[in-house]
Amino acid sequence: MSEPQSTAATVDRDGWDAVLRQLRADGFSPVESIKVTRAVLHVSLGEAKDIVHRSRAWVDLRGDFEALHEAAETAASHL
Repeated sequence: MSEPQSTAATVDRDGWDAVLRQLRADGFSPVESIKVTRAVLHVSLGEAKDIVHRSRAWVDLRGDFEALHEAAETAASHL
């Protein structure tokens, strides 16, 4: 028996990218887009972040997302 795929893996990426592009055009931030993704698709916070961060709608900020994540991990390791 195969393991079930996560919801993030089964999301229609093209369809949801269109939604994310519209949210961005309407002035939504990445964080707000993550909140919408989580609420509408009923996915975990981690899955919603993955969907938004890997979307074509936010591809130009992917490096910024990764740098912020690394900085947060570094700061957390010093606590």
